[in-house]
Amino acid sequence: MIKPLILCIVLLTSCLSSVKDAPSQLQAFEISESNYQHLINNKDIPDEPNLNIDKTVLNRDYPIEVALYRDGNWYYDLPNLGTGKGTWRFVDGELKLHAERSLFDMNITIFATKEGAQELAMKFFDRHGFNKLSLEKINQEL
Repeated sequence: MIKPLILCIVLLTSCLSSVKDAPSQLQAFEISESNYQHLINNKDIPDEPNLNIDKTVLNRDYPIEVALYRDGNWYYDLPNLGTGKGTWRFVDGELKLHAERSLFDMNITIFATKEGAQELAMKFFDRHGFNKLSLEKINQEL
């Protein structure tokens, strides 16, 4: 009787300790649109975007990769769901992304977790519920 109780306590403690550091705790900073300029490709979206050379933000664990373009369009690669395009706009210190898919619409918000948008995260709903993911920037020197 005591061993199962100890096992339950250990499991609960490990779950709670991982929850306190979970990405869902990421704090948003409202910043100006100009702070996001280093994320936006200085070209209109091409017919076939190349995420190997374009500026992108990504989360390798989820996984998702996103490229934003100056014409207000964006391109995404979700290895589990495929690729696609949508539109983005700046609203109240955040970037709001929208894409229509045959089964569902994607609505993603990219926001700064440090002033000046030096660190970023995204939030969205998927079939598992609400998600917040920290983002890594790729090819930002372009």
